[in-house]
Amino acid sequence: MTLNTKMGIVIQREYLTRVKKKSFIFMTILMPLLFVGLSVASFSLAAIDEGETKIIVVVDETGEYFPVMKNTGKYQFIESKTGFQEFRKNSDEAVYATLVITGDLLKNPDAITLYSAKPAASSAEEAITSELNSYLSNKKLESYNIPNIKQIIESSKIRLNLKFVKWDDETGNEAQASPETVSIVGTVFTLLIYMFIMIYGGMVMQGVMEEKTNRIVEVIISSVKPFDLLIGKLIGVGLVGLTQFGIWILLLLGVQAGAFMLFGNLEIFQTVNASLGAINVELVLYFILFFIGGYLIYASLFAATGAVVNSPEDAQQYMMPITILIIFAFYTGFYSAQNPDGPLAFWTSLFPLTSPIVMMVRIPYGVHWWELALSIILLFGSVFFVIKTVAKIYRVGILMYGKKPTYKELMKWLKY
Repeated sequence: MTLNTKMGIVIQREYLTRVKKKSFIFMTILMPLLFVGLSVASFSLAAIDEGETKIIVVVDETGEYFPVMKNTGKYQFIESKTGFQEFRKNSDEAVYATLVITGDLLKNPDAITLYSAKPAASSAEEAITSELNSYLSNKKLESYNIPNIKQIIESSKIRLNLKFVKWDDETGNEAQASPETVSIVGTVFTLLIYMFIMIYGGMVMQGVMEEKTNRIVEVIISSVKPFDLLIGKLIGVGLVGLTQFGIWILLLLGVQAGAFMLFGNLEIFQTVNASLGAINVELVLYFILFFIGGYLIYASLFAATGAVVNSPEDAQQYMMPITILIIFAFYTGFYSAQNPDGPLAFWTSLFPLTSPIVMMVRIPYGVHWWELALSIILLFGSVFFVIKTVAKIYRVGILMYGKKPTYKELMKWLKY
């Protein structure tokens, strides 16, 4: 039996045993629905009022500003006839907060304070300041004694309708490119890579740990070399991830086509459709490329972790540095969306341990070809180095039981 044939059998086993599971089919269909459902539910719940009107007592020592306050569905303003100290002694627990105004707010904007038993919500600040700001602005304008000054200022306001167009310097082609759309697309692909690396990297580690603790690996390596087993496991599980992503793309295209037929004239659909339209073939290919590179690096590290430990508890210790790197890359990707050409985004999109996640944020904004080429070269060069290093740890670790190796012993394994 040739080397490629043995590795092919491992790949086939790892791939088929996972894609044939009902859990894979179920999660492939459920996860997009779950993601959309949770997003809609979060926005819906955030928009629902508690149904209880909160009472804010106003102690207005000037007597000028309380009539300005307007009740909302969420807050009711009640004037206190006593001073604040007196009111505080006899305050009712049903009162949400107490607003104290001690002077002319035009002359002293700091003469207003909100007291509450716990930090007040931002909606309370909005309910208080919106009416007062408008009142004070009008009062300030009236003090200038200029006829029709309000109408003059209102008519002088101009609202621009700025359009965003991406211009290709080489071809001269133009295409609309909304910053919000580009940011959403980049963030979604960053989230997908992060999620895929964590899920399928963890799947590789779990598979290695199960084979080791059940002593199955002793039988397997009698006919397959440890290196071939490692590579076969990495490729097989990676193909499961690509299969799932491919199914999601097909589902997305199907949903988009069906939604266009039903809701093509709705403004909200046109906004969503613009975001989907920004997902082109080039972006999908880069996603696949960076997913493969990032997955191979981190899945190799996860495989090494599974090989050197004997229990899930021990795995946590070795996983911590790896997990911190992935989380750092994830948050760096989100921050890079605000400044995709900044030094943080630039250097982390080249560093192999963060580039798979961060570069997917930058690509929708446009990246120079040499930056992409350098990032890919460094990424896959690191893949070769990491797999070669991990293979040395893997071949020793899978046959060692009982004792948890120290980092010093791991360094010795690299020299075997």
